[in-house]
Amino acid sequence: MILRIFTFYIFRCVLICLPVLWLCGCAKKDKQDDTPPAFYTWMYLDVSHEMNGSQLVRNTKLYTNPAGETFRVSQFRYYLSNFALVDDAGKTIQLASAYFLVDDAVDSTKHLRLDSLPAGTYKALRFLVGVDSARNNSGVQSGALAPENGMFWTWNSGYIMAKLEGTSDAVASPAHAFQWHVGGFKGPYNVLKTVELPLAFHVGAYTAAIPRFNVVAGLDKWFAPNTASFAQSPVIMAPGEAALNIAKNYQQMFSIKN
Repeated sequence: MILRIFTFYIFRCVLICLPVLWLCGCAKKDKQDDTPPAFYTWMYLDVSHEMNGSQLVRNTKLYTNPAGETFRVSQFRYYLSNFALVDDAGKTIQLASAYFLVDDAVDSTKHLRLDSLPAGTYKALRFLVGVDSARNNSGVQSGALAPENGMFWTWNSGYIMAKLEGTSDAVASPAHAFQWHVGGFKGPYNVLKTVELPLAFHVGAYTAAIPRFNVVAGLDKWFAPNTASFAQSPVIMAPGEAALNIAKNYQQMFSIKN
């Protein structure tokens, strides 16, 4: 008899509590659904190289710099890193860490994918030309930062941020070769330069297309406004005033074409 009474009361409590629990669960679910889910996508940058407004042609085409020196380009490479976006409120949104070695001789290096792009409306793209000081102090690394890429000074700590090589009759040596290896990440000869390019686009959960922009790097910007001459500086292989002046010049070489 006592067992029947006990069972009856337990059953009755369950019937009363179930609707209450169900309502609480629905309320909690509705509250969670009011918060939109985080949305992330990616964007592409397609990089092209030009000289005086025309596509850069290595090895064969003869160019003339503002100093009147003729030259041919055999190698043109540089690092891009620390990408960020500036939203319409002026806030800087740092993107996923990425280091790219852009090489004119390797087409695949000129197509960059930037990940962890959050929803928002953006007005500018920001990035660093070179490798930041943290990675310069991290020793031997892999991928784009591997020493075997030929962009790391073994005799001087740090990375070569940008490299331009070729030949010019203005160089007095028998081979007429010039080598501009721009590096240095500390002190008065820090060549790390931040670039900010204006653009306008919106990313949201219902955005149909992945953002894609054409970025042009103009090699002609390496030579001005600070005068850069092959005759005066045929070889740059260490941090210094010559490297710093070139870095100040090439900071202005990027633009958005589309």
